[in-house]
Amino acid sequence: MDIKADLKNIIREHLAKAASSIFINKSMSIIDESAETKESLLVAADRVSKRVALFIDSDVAIKVFDILRLEIERRQLTAGTSRKHVRVAMCCKVYVTYNGTASELYTVNVSAGGMYIKTKEPFPVGSKLAISLPIKAGSHLNLKGIVANIQCDIGKQPPGMGIEFKEVSDAERQRLKEFVKKASLQDIP
Repeated sequence: MDIKADLKNIIREHLAKAASSIFINKSMSIIDESAETKESLLVAADRVSKRVALFIDSDVAIKVFDILRLEIERRQLTAGTSRKHVRVAMCCKVYVTYNGTASELYTVNVSAGGMYIKTKEPFPVGSKLAISLPIKAGSHLNLKGIVANIQCDIGKQPPGMGIEFKEVSDAERQRLKEFVKKASLQDIP
């Protein structure tokens, strides 16, 4: 069995009596969304644990996290790349300007350091972009970014481009962090 299936079985087993099927399915989808690296799976386990602590019981959350962590650590997993910022799955409309042309596109995920934008026609790697990210009704964050990578029709991600934010002020970074934190809590039913 693969690691994700084993982790989902642990979640199913330990939350069966304490949570609804919707809650359990959402917790398992957090595992599905992670990469198969030790760091990514540990972040997913931590997210699941926080949801359990918030909505069920902190003792159950600690127990579930410890069991998930032990299972992850006993496996021979690749280290992967460590990320500076937590990414949150989020589909929201953003306005992207490249070479004077504005486009309405949609995000797949967002972090305080960048975002992944879904598009069948990504801009070239290294392209400088102006991005307007709506953070609440009537309020946008205007950010500068650079295309760090592009994804074609293969792989787990939809076609699109990874954007790294550049020249972000401390105040903008703080607003971004608050936006990402709030968004991470909204995926909890």
